[in-house]
Amino acid sequence: MASTQLFKAFGIPVRAHWSFWLVMFVLATEFQVTVFDGSFFAALFFTVCVYGCLLLHELGHCLTARRYGINTREIKLTMLGGMAMFERSPRVPRQELLITAAGPLVNFVIAGLAFCLWFLFPQVLPEKNLFLQALMWANLVLGVFNLLPGFPMDGGRILRAFLALKLPYLRATHIAVRVGQLVGIGLVVLAVLGVWGGVLSALIGLMVLFLAQVELLRVRAEEALKQGPALGRFFGGLFGGGAPGNGNARSRGFPFGAAPPTGTPVEETPSAPPRDDSDCVIDMGSDGKVRKIWRKDEERD
Repeated sequence: MASTQLFKAFGIPVRAHWSFWLVMFVLATEFQVTVFDGSFFAALFFTVCVYGCLLLHELGHCLTARRYGINTREIKLTMLGGMAMFERSPRVPRQELLITAAGPLVNFVIAGLAFCLWFLFPQVLPEKNLFLQALMWANLVLGVFNLLPGFPMDGGRILRAFLALKLPYLRATHIAVRVGQLVGIGLVVLAVLGVWGGVLSALIGLMVLFLAQVELLRVRAEEALKQGPALGRFFGGLFGGGAPGNGNARSRGFPFGAAPPTGTPVEETPSAPPRDDSDCVIDMGSDGKVRKIWRKDEERD
């Protein structure tokens, strides 16, 4: 059982990966010692609140995306945080910028509210001061850390959105991915040297290195779809979709119908009308390859 659905928020399924439950316990035991002076239940409640803030962070992305007609399939909570799974990616730089920035903004708002309660009403809530301070700092860390320029963190997407204002989307993605991979290497080095973060920093650094490359492959595949059936079949074969020369490309979810016989010159390949890539769904595997590409009006296998 990889994940289970917990509930729906604004019509969006919220699912928890099995690693979520493990890290909840680990964090609670850590906070029990470092923050709450031995009180496990206070530490557990605080951990739940932190993940609640992560969920609000993801909802900030999702509700802003909904405003631009982009729906969310699900939100998944994992050991490394939350992930909002959009039906399609925003390709307008301004939209991507606003959708991405909405997440950290939620954390900064929560941190501001916690600070106001802690600073302005210390006599009203004296026993809650420690909790409010911890909640404030947790949200500040979440907001700032997510702004690091590395995929899949928000900072990497914000960097791409700014670059895409002046550069082609694929080129902007390539630059943002390379910057993000430098961030990932930096996190791993800091962990190895014992400067910051320990094992968690190393895991996040490795995740950034891997998922940044996955994002680049995904965008390359989407760009290939725009070039017509010949390049579409080429990238489908390269990344694990319909192979070149395979007459069953359409039945495998590929959106361009049957492929021509093997060896057909590119200039003789039957043309297809341009297709908006938002009409397609790309299924990425954990190995970074495109497993399937299908139209939204086609049934999945």
